[in-house]
Amino acid sequence: MMKCHVILIALLATGCATSPGPTTGDRGNEQIGRYSVIHRGPELEVSVGFSQGGRSIGEEWLIIAVEFMTPPRSDLTTVNRSDITAITPDGRRLALVSQNEYRGSFNTFRIRLERAMEILPIFGRYETAVSPCNRWFLEGPFGGVAVDEITVNTFQVCSGPLVFKVSGGVQPGRWRLIIDLEESRVDIPFELYADE
Repeated sequence: MMKCHVILIALLATGCATSPGPTTGDRGNEQIGRYSVIHRGPELEVSVGFSQGGRSIGEEWLIIAVEFMTPPRSDLTTVNRSDITAITPDGRRLALVSQNEYRGSFNTFRIRLERAMEILPIFGRYETAVSPCNRWFLEGPFGGVAVDEITVNTFQVCSGPLVFKVSGGVQPGRWRLIIDLEESRVDIPFELYADE
């Protein structure tokens, strides 16, 4: 009996030692569902919903749903649209689409956009004492005014879609959302699978 316990412990230890740990880009990230990740950084907390991404394999638009807020008792943080990029599985860096391109192409991806946004709120499930803000980088044809930067605080959650035009189509694999801030970088990996 003792021999069985020793073998079991050895097998468990081997499994733990060989299981992949978080990579450098995974620091501060927590997968909270099959299609959502929360990043908790020193300047910004970000939730990313990517349920529509796997259904967009081969299409030219990657649409993810995103929320921003700051950590408790922290200063205001400004997020600039030009500091938001997505990195494809093959290492290409994609810029957020312009407001003009977003509005001009809105009807081609409107249904996918609505489906992508159904995953929100993510923070609202855990942070009940915050209210929504009314500012975002991309606004539809009948929406409000798009902004180039958003000042985020602890008491509000700013949310909306991030849309990237992908030359050659969305591919399955490990993607990353990057947001460069004044003193830190948000680096959120997420996996898209072709069989979704």
